[in-house]
Amino acid sequence: MEMNQSKERFPVLEIAKINLRHNSLLSIAVAAVLCLLVPLLIGTSNLDQKSAAMPLEMFVSLIGIVLLTPVFQPEQNEEINDLVSSKYCSTERVYLIRTVYSVTAAVLLIAIFTVYMKMCSCDVTPVMALGTAADAVFLGSIGMLTSALTGNTVIGYMPPLLYYALNIGMGPKLGSFYLFSMAIGDYKAKIWLFAAGVVMTAASLLYQKIRRRTI
Repeated sequence: MEMNQSKERFPVLEIAKINLRHNSLLSIAVAAVLCLLVPLLIGTSNLDQKSAAMPLEMFVSLIGIVLLTPVFQPEQNEEINDLVSSKYCSTERVYLIRTVYSVTAAVLLIAIFTVYMKMCSCDVTPVMALGTAADAVFLGSIGMLTSALTGNTVIGYMPPLLYYALNIGMGPKLGSFYLFSMAIGDYKAKIWLFAAGVVMTAASLLYQKIRRRTI
């Protein structure tokens, strides 16, 4: 009886705090460093709207891969998996919490970078920040799904990077799934990218739930 009550009352914030401290600080730090490096790689001052979209779409959106791909990584270690499985909080709930705070971290970093660009006299808008977040969720969800299907986080990084390279090679020919569409004035593609990202993220979590119950 007491165990059941503990399951119901296990605080979400406590789970998030523990996972942030032990599993996600490095990913968040790498994502932050990536954002800090962008101004060194490409101009971020006095840009018009289409030019301002370039650093956001081509560089800042990559933080989605850094933050979302490792969501399942800790339990891919058998010892950690056995330890987590013995706890009274379901692993599926932990995965969901990691996903939520990883997306939140990505959105916050993108928002901060957008404000920085605004302070540098760039013509950026909140819609552009949302479009960048859509790219980040899409790319990250590809890595997350690959990691879930293969049980290997390192392999999970490869497909989103390959898709990123495909966008550089094919450009607007990818239509609604073109990552750099804001640079050509197309914002509708971001709706498709975000929707696809949400679907792949949900599929990743569902697959992990089914897989763990069949083990």
